[in-house]
Amino acid sequence: MSNSTTQTTVPPALHQTSQSPDRVLHSGNAGVIVERVAQIRGGQGGAARRAAREIAEHINAKHAGTATVFVYEETFGVKNRLHWLLHFTSYADYGALLAMGGPGGDIRGGVFGAHEADVWDELFEAGSVRETVMLPHRWGIFGTATEAMAADPAMSPIVPGEGGLPRFDVRPAQEQTAMPADKTLNSATAGVVMRRTVDFDYRYRAEARVFARTVAENMNLNMDGLATVFLYEEAFGRMDRAHFLIHMRSLDVMYLLMGLDARTDPDAPRASFIQDWISMDKGGGAWDKIIVQGTTRDVLLTPQHWG
Repeated sequence: MSNSTTQTTVPPALHQTSQSPDRVLHSGNAGVIVERVAQIRGGQGGAARRAAREIAEHINAKHAGTATVFVYEETFGVKNRLHWLLHFTSYADYGALLAMGGPGGDIRGGVFGAHEADVWDELFEAGSVRETVMLPHRWGIFGTATEAMAADPAMSPIVPGEGGLPRFDVRPAQEQTAMPADKTLNSATAGVVMRRTVDFDYRYRAEARVFARTVAENMNLNMDGLATVFLYEEAFGRMDRAHFLIHMRSLDVMYLLMGLDARTDPDAPRASFIQDWISMDKGGGAWDKIIVQGTTRDVLLTPQHWG
């Protein structure tokens, strides 16, 4: 394998759309990400990938500026498993696209195209299709509110909603890092994306999120644009399940991440792993108490290349 960390064999997912970059939504600027996973039926690889391309092109052309979808192949995992990452600004945009489906049939035709129902059953394994909704983490959720938020309304995640009711303002993941946007990677610009899924212990849900955000930002600040990590909350699924999207310039950047984790010098960010994150009034403890053992799962995704 080459030692270069600036090249990637497969182009980033941005090449999948002809839309201008300022109209593209991705993991850094979206307010909602819907991941759809489907297993290609045996013997249908070519047709299924063509259908995946058509669905992506349909969404990106018809809903430009409202939704963007990228298609990825699962790497080092299950062969012939496809992943779509569908990016929206908010739930309201997803609802608006549903309404475009019209009466009769699958209402989701407004999102995925009317042809979906005709081809899906024969191209993909029954029962293999699943969707996961991810929201960018923001301070203030699940016990992570700070004193500064309480003292300064401008920092509060609560804004007036419909009828004057309080509304939690979900912000794009790019706001999680001090790194400028031109020094971060996202689902449109990364050569590979690793999705790491973890379950937090409910007793330490606030501490877990502080730990997760700290670890992610340590990686962002130390990787100098070669890798970017964002944290997302899973919605409508298992409570306190979170997802890290680890965006890498290329696959061999993984060696640099391993090197960062292995550093033992005084300035090494690994100190975050060995410090106590749980207060003594809760018994104290490090990260191993706040993550449910055996729940961490990694899936590596490579942008699908039409060629």
